[in-house]
Formats: sequence, structure tokens, C-alpha cells
Amino acid sequence: MNKIASEEVANTLNTWYRAIRRNDTEQSIRLFEEIGPLLAEMEEDQEVLIYYSLLELRHKIMLYDTRGKKIEHQEELTNGGSTASDITSYYYYLFSGAYEVYKKNYEQAISFYKIAEKKLANVHDEIEVAQFHDKFGKLYYYMGQNLVSLNHTRRAIEIFKSYADHNINLVSTYITMAGNYTEMGKYKEAEEYLTEAIKTARDAGDHFKEMQLFHNFGLLYSAMDRPEESIRFLETVLADQAYAASDYYFNAVFLMIKELFEIGEHDRAAAFYKEGKERAKGMQNEIFDAKIDILYAIYAGDDEKAVNDCKESLEVLFRSKQYDSVRELSLLTANVYRQKSLYKEAAYFFLEAIKAEEKMKKMEGMS
Repeated sequence: MNKIASEEVANTLNTWYRAIRRNDTEQSIRLFEEIGPLLAEMEEDQEVLIYYSLLELRHKIMLYDTRGKKIEHQEELTNGGSTASDITSYYYYLFSGAYEVYKKNYEQAISFYKIAEKKLANVHDEIEVAQFHDKFGKLYYYMGQNLVSLNHTRRAIEIFKSYADHNINLVSTYITMAGNYTEMGKYKEAEEYLTEAIKTARDAGDHFKEMQLFHNFGLLYSAMDRPEESIRFLETVLADQAYAASDYYFNAVFLMIKELFEIGEHDRAAAFYKEGKERAKGMQNEIFDAKIDILYAIYAGDDEKAVNDCKESLEVLFRSKQYDSVRELSLLTANVYRQKSLYKEAAYFFLEAIKAEEKMKKMEGMS
């Protein structure tokens, strides 16, 4: 039986990657399913096999971004060593960085992205430049470096706007812009970007992305101290079957628990807490568990035991380098205890927030 020429498979892989770059989920899934049998019949070509393994990871990351599909397992990647082409080497560092961001290993992600940035000079493709700035912008947003994130994300937007088939990429960049402006307290600008993103997602017919944006509206109104409005958006996304079945459920239910506790609806908050704990069982989701355990402890726990529970859960977040979450939840805990006139406990958690801030500044020094 004749083997399939590796060039033919490489062309199909290029088509697949163009679909991935557009965040065209349906076409990407279809091409992924078609490529498996082609590889089995392909003449031996190590460069093409490496290219496939890199695109497979990028496909998985896209499915998480666009559909909240958790990456269950990932084989270690190879970049082909000194014989790898410029584009293969660039993809290796870019996609590896994106995977570390997914795992919330931001320090490692910076290292990969810095190397990818150097190799980008040999990749003459505007969309690749936009993709790079989009990913770097998101990383800096997660690290709390808002101005740097805005700069990278604006550069991505300028390029994506020039291409009619990259609307979902535009939505993704608008979300980053809105997140940065929310953290900076510029709520009007954040709302404008989310509103434009909703319109773009609806025009593209992407219902799941629309639910993601409703979730982001929930985050915005939470930051604006408008919990009732935040809850209304969260109720919508958690009632959506596809969204509730995705990995994004955990972020939404965390915020729902927080907002319900803050307005005094403790029974509803406790119900969502119980549901979240059940859902997380066996999923090795210790970050989610730690975050909702802190909420439950400070609002519904016995004060003495609650303090110890909070300390233990914060230690989990520190070990996982979730410094932004440590800062947010430490400040929340400190303010709750201050309102209860538990000033010694409040002071302890204010200091934990400062420690997290210092850790984040050290990460800034790496960038």
C-alpha cells in the first residue's frame, strides 16, 4: 500500500492550524478527526510529526478557551532540537508558554514566551504577531500588570481588526481589555469593551462565547460592588447547560458563592458551596477547593476554626503561586474580620495580602 506523502499531510496540518488560529472550533474538531488516519498512512517525516504534536496541544488549549474543555493529559513536547525549522521552534515555545498559562505556572510561561518573542522575528506572518501579543497580554493580565497587558493587547486588536475572519479572536482581546480596565477601576471602559464583545460574539453566532461574556459582566459588577446585578448574570451562565458542564463552571460558582455571602443569602451560598465541592471531587482541583473553603469559613464557619481553615487554604494558594487570589481573598477575609471587631485576625490577613503583593512584584521583575 502506497504511503501518503508527508507534504500532503503538512498541507492539511496548515489548514487545521488556520482554523485553530481563527478559534473556529467546529472546523478544528473536524480536521483533527481527519488527520489521525492520515498520519497512520504517512511516509516517515519527523518534522511533520513534531508539527502535529504541537498543533494537538494548541487545539486542546483552543478547546479550553472556546468551550471550557479541561486538558486531561498532555505528553511532553519536543521542539526537534537544532534541526527544527524556525516556525516549528517558534510554535514549540509559544504553545508551551500557553500551556503553562493554562496550568497557572506564570513564571515558566514567561520564560517560554521570552524565547518565542526572539524567534518571532523569523516568522513573517501578521496573524502570528497578533497571536503572540494576545497571549502575552493575557499573561500580564493574570499577573496583574495591567498597563503592560493593555499595550500588548491593543497591538493584537489592531492586527485582528484588519482580517474579517478573526472576529472571535477580537472577542478574546476585548475580554482582556475589559479585565484590565476592571482591575484598574475604569468600569465605564470595561463595560464598553464587554458590550462590543457581546455584539461581535452574537454576530458570529457563538453562544458559548456569549455565556463567557455574561460571566465577565458578573465579574465587572462584582468589582463595582453591585452584587445583585452580578448574581443575575451568574444565574444565566450557570443555568446554561453547556457552560455549566464546562471547566468554567468552577470560576462562575466561586463568584456566585462570594456574591451571595456578601448580600447575606447564606443558605443559597452554602448550597452552591456544597454543589461545587461535590463537582470538584476526584478532579484534583485544590485551587478551587481552597478558594471556596475560605469563603465558607469566613462567612459561615466558627470564628476560631475558621481562622485556621483560612490560613491552611491560603497556604495551598501560596504553594500554587496563586498570588492574585491570595491577595484578593486575604483582603476580603481581613475586612470581614475587621467588621466583626476581630482586629488581631484582620491584621494577620492584611499582612498576608501584602506578602502576596510582594510575590507578584518579584514576578514583575522577571518580565
